[in-house]
Amino acid sequence: MVEQRELRVTQMTLEAEGVLSLRLTRIESDRPLPAWEPGSHIDVYVPDGTTRQYSLCGDPEDLSSYQVAVLREPEGRGGSAFIHDELRVGDRLLVTRPKQGFALEDATYHALVAGGVGITPIMAFAEHLDRQGRPFRLVYGGRTRDSMAFCPRLGALGDRVELLAEDVDGRPDLDDVVKQLPDGGLIYVCGPLPLLRAVEAAAEAVHGPDQDVVRFELFSRAGVEPKESVPLDGDNYELVLAKSGHTLRMRPDANILDTVLALGVEVENDCRDGICGSCITSVVAGTVDHRDLVLTRKEQAAMNKMMICCSRPTSDRLELDL
Repeated sequence: MVEQRELRVTQMTLEAEGVLSLRLTRIESDRPLPAWEPGSHIDVYVPDGTTRQYSLCGDPEDLSSYQVAVLREPEGRGGSAFIHDELRVGDRLLVTRPKQGFALEDATYHALVAGGVGITPIMAFAEHLDRQGRPFRLVYGGRTRDSMAFCPRLGALGDRVELLAEDVDGRPDLDDVVKQLPDGGLIYVCGPLPLLRAVEAAAEAVHGPDQDVVRFELFSRAGVEPKESVPLDGDNYELVLAKSGHTLRMRPDANILDTVLALGVEVENDCRDGICGSCITSVVAGTVDHRDLVLTRKEQAAMNKMMICCSRPTSDRLELDL
């Protein structure tokens, strides 16, 4: 079962146009909250019974509270509207323990790129690297300065941070970010899909099509082109759930997550779009047509884990550690 706890909203701050930060404080004053590392997120349960993932952007040393930032999304599923319009200081929210799906790997240098509300995990990375005295550069772009959250806080990091409002400063020079990356460096990007694609294209131009220097997190699958399916030899395949002892014949297009849940096998899940990483599952045997937006190219090529909400097998037998 997913560990859950209630936290009290003790502070709500409008950080930028359409961006509201929340401070969620423990109710049991003598019990510290679970520890977290930069890049972690929590799931927040909203009244319609669904969850939303929000990156933690507070102080990892302060385990009396968590801080998240919520963008108002007119086209969203209603979670942001509830938080912006109905939630108030003093209310309680049910949240999960922090989950890590966007970890900061060791590197000689970190180039951090953020767009819009994607600044939340990127800011946590920058402050962590600053505390450790490690070299980094942060490039943060937004439509306007009024839409860019946490600018005063980022200003404390000095000239290692570039704040670029598109209507005044233009878009970030991503080619320069990639070209200035030293050997052993990594690029972390969080924001809308076009930003990620632009960073990947710049990295491929410098490091080649097999580059493995970009790490990313997306908050939405909006704009992602449907991936052409890799064909499976035959009309069905064998799905084996090693721990629970189930063996089934499956159509290639059958959703594995839905099938597993119907069998009563518990699997954490939320977005069902391959962007949150919650349903990641170890692959014991078989090969996979990866359709997620979480695993790196190197991780996908290893064929030892998959997102069962969206990815499919390419072998006639797929064995999972479930």
